[in-house]
Amino acid sequence: MNLKLLLSKFLEYELYASKSISITIGTILFIVFTLLITKYGLTFLRKTFIKNAPPDVALRLRSVFNFVNYFIYVIMFFFILNVIGLNISMFLTTSAALFVGLGFALQDIFRDIIAGIYILFDKTLNMGDVIEINGQVARVKAIHLRCTIVETRNLKDIVIPNRKLIDDIVYNWTHEDPVIRARIDVGVYIGTDVEVVKAVLLSAVEDNPDVLKDPKPIVFIDQFGDSSIRFILYYFIEHAFDNDRISSDIRFAIDKKFKLNNIALPVPVLKVDQTPVR
Repeated sequence: MNLKLLLSKFLEYELYASKSISITIGTILFIVFTLLITKYGLTFLRKTFIKNAPPDVALRLRSVFNFVNYFIYVIMFFFILNVIGLNISMFLTTSAALFVGLGFALQDIFRDIIAGIYILFDKTLNMGDVIEINGQVARVKAIHLRCTIVETRNLKDIVIPNRKLIDDIVYNWTHEDPVIRARIDVGVYIGTDVEVVKAVLLSAVEDNPDVLKDPKPIVFIDQFGDSSIRFILYYFIEHAFDNDRISSDIRFAIDKKFKLNNIALPVPVLKVDQTPVR
């Protein structure tokens, strides 16, 4: 009985006391215990969900749990203030102007975070996707709550705020399917045998190991110009990020085969107006 009374007095021993705040040893132990339970509870939940999730979902959950951690610790902060006897309502009221100011200052960051959560669960953008935004082709390296990091063909990283991926038009070249159709425009002089040109263009891509055999490459006549016929060569590849190199290799092959088959590339025709000036 004496031990119980002694323990009660020990826990109720005041370390700090004022008119409205009272901090005892029991309060400190309760706060420490609560923080430990919160920390290890969140860690257990995070590991449980991530362990049982597919790799792509696990990456998304990790970012979401980071955001949830911050949110819960903010709640715990106000809970602790309440435990030690601080009037939270008064604290929130006096800080309202500060929160409003911070809200305006951080509204873009909040928009980025909300957009990041949407992207993580919507799955319209995944790591490794090849995208085109504002005329720039890049590959997604990482998706975070506030921003997405992409790598350009020049091996430079670009940090894109997530709200830009929601508000702007983004072309996802490899969404749900890594195969893309690429094109090369070629012109020849009028009078050139179009069947020969078609055969040469197809042979130029058939020799390229990066071009898929199925679907097969296709050649179209696009238009007839004043002195030339315009062709479009379509081909299919899996490595969309490397299309600049692949298309260059195909153009080298086309130029070589055109020369072997005496096919000349057209040059611009300059028309001179000979109407006399009065």
